[in-house]
Amino acid sequence: MTFSVSGTSVEKREVAASHAPVRRVYAIDDDVAVLQVLEIMLRQAGFDVYAFSSSVEFLRMSDQLPPGVVVTDQVMTQAEGIEVQRRLANRPNHFRVILVTAFPRTSLAVAAMKAGAVTVLDKPFERSQLLEAVEEGFRQLNDSDESDQTLPPVLPQGETYLGRLSEREREVIQLVYEGATNKSIGIRLGISIKTVEKHRGKGMKKMHVSCLANLIRLMDRELGRA
Repeated sequence: MTFSVSGTSVEKREVAASHAPVRRVYAIDDDVAVLQVLEIMLRQAGFDVYAFSSSVEFLRMSDQLPPGVVVTDQVMTQAEGIEVQRRLANRPNHFRVILVTAFPRTSLAVAAMKAGAVTVLDKPFERSQLLEAVEEGFRQLNDSDESDQTLPPVLPQGETYLGRLSEREREVIQLVYEGATNKSIGIRLGISIKTVEKHRGKGMKKMHVSCLANLIRLMDRELGRA
């Protein structure tokens, strides 16, 4: 079933007869051409996509929408992406937000990540980066009611989880904490994105956290900012 509302096109598709859960992605961008490309990429990957060309319309309807991952552009003529995230912040178990920007700023990335964003993607991004971010968003939604919400125990005095990391792992984890993307970390450290992902994964495993939100919370605690 398809219906339109004030500049917003929302397409609903019937779930196939299988019992596989529907994974809904809300794509928001006031550039219709960009929105269509984003929609196609996500649908080809098997996601149920609701496309909005108006951030205000999405926010107006958000209380009635099923849980899902939100992929929103930052610079829009109505509410910007960071405002969309702020308005959804009181429903972390219902929505997870991925911010997309053509004008990357460290301050924006840090603010978004501190507020619980899955990640901040710099335009132009690779299709694999988008799909990885969306998958992480659903992992966080699935884990939100489980023990993953609990941070690892405080270590004995003088010990830290950061202290368990190699020098390179600490560099990568620190930059992730500051809001840097895998791509920007790779450029800054002179290593490939795959190497960044490897150090990031190993570092998070040693710190006993499995999602970005908990990594940030643990770093806040380790650095005395909690």
